[in-house]
Amino acid sequence: YGDDAGDIDWRQSARARQAFVREQEWEAAASVWLWCDLSRSMDFRSAGSVPIKRDRALILTLALADLLVRGGERVALLGSGERPRAGRAGLNHLTRLLGEADSAAEPTLPAAAVPRYGRVVLISDFMQPVDALAPRVGEMVAGGARGALLQVADPAEETLPYVGRVLFEGMEQEGRELIGNVDVVRARYRQAYFAHREALAQLCTRQGWQFTAHRTDGSAEAGLLSLYLMLAPRTVA
Repeated sequence: YGDDAGDIDWRQSARARQAFVREQEWEAAASVWLWCDLSRSMDFRSAGSVPIKRDRALILTLALADLLVRGGERVALLGSGERPRAGRAGLNHLTRLLGEADSAAEPTLPAAAVPRYGRVVLISDFMQPVDALAPRVGEMVAGGARGALLQVADPAEETLPYVGRVLFEGMEQEGRELIGNVDVVRARYRQAYFAHREALAQLCTRQGWQFTAHRTDGSAEAGLLSLYLMLAPRTVA
């Protein structure tokens, strides 16, 4: 469903009970599926001088898509159910889909099939259990997809710079927590935060994917370069 009639291999299809589409693997090999987390946790920023995580993630997604279509790649929004598109029309279509996306989207990675040899880029703060992310990544890996994860982080999420008595409130209805003295919990918090990041990196390593983190107080160009390099073909000496 959704394929052009001219793409169907009628001779091969006549020998089976299902339809076959020509050049499907070639299309997948030249296509990249992008996912930008637009859930409420991405609306966080710790200071007015720091970009909102959602804004930085959108900029990185669109900038990467622009580079890819300039290089002749096809791009698609993961979970949209649509085939990858090339050129300026493909970029404009992806931009429109992101603009129409629900601002209250679930932070969970959508269950979406990626054709064999396709590439996937996931951009999120990944503030969810790694055990919830692993099955979705595993499904795409089983289908032959290669991928990269970029974790977008506000600097305060790494350093917990607050002092004294602070009330923390979850942005996705996790509730509230009053900490009487943040100094007491800072070391344990940082240990837990970076342990979570290491678990994300290990998940990618096990699946042959790549991982990097990007802080919103850094330049968007640095994050874009990291993404582009992770998608570049790797050579073995």
